[in-house]
Amino acid sequence: MQKIDESILSEVIQKRPINSYKGNYGRILIIAGSKQFGGAALMSTRAAVNAGAGLVTVATVPEKFTALNVDIPEAMTIDYNNSKDLKEAVLKNNVIVIGPGLGTTENTTDLINILIKNVDKQVIIMDASALTVVSEQNIDLNLFENIILTPHQGEWQRLSGLKIPDQTQENNLKKINSLAPNSLLIVKKHLSEIYYQNKVYQLISGNPGMATGGMGDTLTGIIAAFVGQFDYSLKTVSAALYLHSYIADKIYKKDYVVLPTKLASKIPQTMQKFACSKK
Repeated sequence: MQKIDESILSEVIQKRPINSYKGNYGRILIIAGSKQFGGAALMSTRAAVNAGAGLVTVATVPEKFTALNVDIPEAMTIDYNNSKDLKEAVLKNNVIVIGPGLGTTENTTDLINILIKNVDKQVIIMDASALTVVSEQNIDLNLFENIILTPHQGEWQRLSGLKIPDQTQENNLKKINSLAPNSLLIVKKHLSEIYYQNKVYQLISGNPGMATGGMGDTLTGIIAAFVGQFDYSLKTVSAALYLHSYIADKIYKKDYVVLPTKLASKIPQTMQKFACSKK
């Protein structure tokens, strides 16, 4: 098992070339939010924009458009209930997040099925409600060629059938290899773990102040932005995971709780620090 430490940030985060435009840094589609859980879409989107994604589109309910457009004007919005617009967005974007704040209704199942029918080489990041629906509906994850799964331990229990005390590294590796051997799995917990192609990486940062709503949504947005900019790899996802906890640890030195909004606001300056640290 390999430990993920600070060195991964300088390895992955690149200084931007002078001749840059937004299309160089990823086209991200975030399918998230609902009338009850609109905040998840905002936090995931804010993190993706602040982590450098070139173009971010949020597919959500129209009731949340104003909040998104006011709070994160850099992002575009579409109605995920408009199947034509959603299909077009799926085809145009190279990284697709699905799950934060969607809820576990039949509508989420329909959204996952739209992805199954329209995704080709895009990287899918499946989080939160989408993971619960996959476990409830026994959806075959192998239908996606490039997929990142981001469950916390309870979601992983539902997906894998492994009770939390039984979620050892050996058991997790066996289970993900039987469920979806081509996927990249992040089991979110204290000292989170990544499982990918028989490799196991472990995070060695993080703190109790991160135990607050929206922290996972923020991580998902960072992962999407990193994959969009720096390509899909174990190293890229490891860097996204580490950056999330690295910033949180800095905040926790002064703050009792690490608010996701505060964490997201510090992403650009932190990335610049590591981009400029290269000789």
